[in-house]
Amino acid sequence: MKRIIILAAVVVLVVIAYSGAWLFIAGEVKKQVASLADADGVTNPKITCTELATGGYPFAMDVYCKGASLLTGDLTATLAEVRASVLVYQPTHALVFATAPLTLKDAFTGSEQRLDFTQAQASVRLDGWRIARVSVHAENPAFYNTLPSDELVAKASQLELHLLDIPEQHEPAKGLAALAIYAPAENVVIPGFQIADGKVSIEAELNGLPDDVRLLGDADAVRRWQAAAGVLKLVNIEGTDGDSFIKASGNLQLDSQMRAEGQIQLSSKGIVERLGDAIPAQLRTLMLGQQAPDGSYGQTINIRAGVIMVGLVPVGMVPPLM
Repeated sequence: MKRIIILAAVVVLVVIAYSGAWLFIAGEVKKQVASLADADGVTNPKITCTELATGGYPFAMDVYCKGASLLTGDLTATLAEVRASVLVYQPTHALVFATAPLTLKDAFTGSEQRLDFTQAQASVRLDGWRIARVSVHAENPAFYNTLPSDELVAKASQLELHLLDIPEQHEPAKGLAALAIYAPAENVVIPGFQIADGKVSIEAELNGLPDDVRLLGDADAVRRWQAAAGVLKLVNIEGTDGDSFIKASGNLQLDSQMRAEGQIQLSSKGIVERLGDAIPAQLRTLMLGQQAPDGSYGQTINIRAGVIMVGLVPVGMVPPLM
């Protein structure tokens, strides 16, 4: 009988200690999230919640932010609600759930947009501090310009984004990692380009990244990526709608002056006809190339020191990133 009493006392003490630790951590998490509202919105983004709460006891740590708002420079983004959840026994895996709408307002241009969706969630999993997988899934996203009234820009039945660690490209000695990128979209509608039932698929690889996720937000993160000879490899970007398609592949990186460098191969069919007079004929030929006997077009675009070249003709410029 005495053993049972001792065991029960130990269990009660463990529960009390665990509950106290959970409450302390929940309070610290809430305090850290609330402190984001102290930023100036210029040097660091300012994040506020009209209602902030924690929950999930005993096996999870949840943070609820209703009326979420993010201010960075001239851009203000608001979201009806965001909930983030981490299991206590699996702290390297987080789930995030969002409730529509997402609104965007640009104080400089005066433009306003809205993103509607029926469901949106994200999953983030780390291997130590290295990204193992990030997945984002949205159901029925629809993007609108809202001034002077709602104008549909694009919508889809579902939209996904996946970032996957590439273990064989991990360089622990240099602190570098690489990610595979996959982003499909189904049943895409873009009225401005006469797309009624399109599909989009993006496959890419990004190397030269830090293998510590905490460094990704540093002010010099882009310069570090350039110094590590980071490359964005466009494995295949493809958009289709019926018999029309456009495909792109190539590589992009930055030179020592933070200017874009690389080459992109384009192939398309039916795009010129859809563009109509929206782009001058001469520029369409430069960007998409000459028509082949099968009705398709092909072109190679080179970027050197930020200058976009088609053959020997400069057609545009990408400003330095820093």
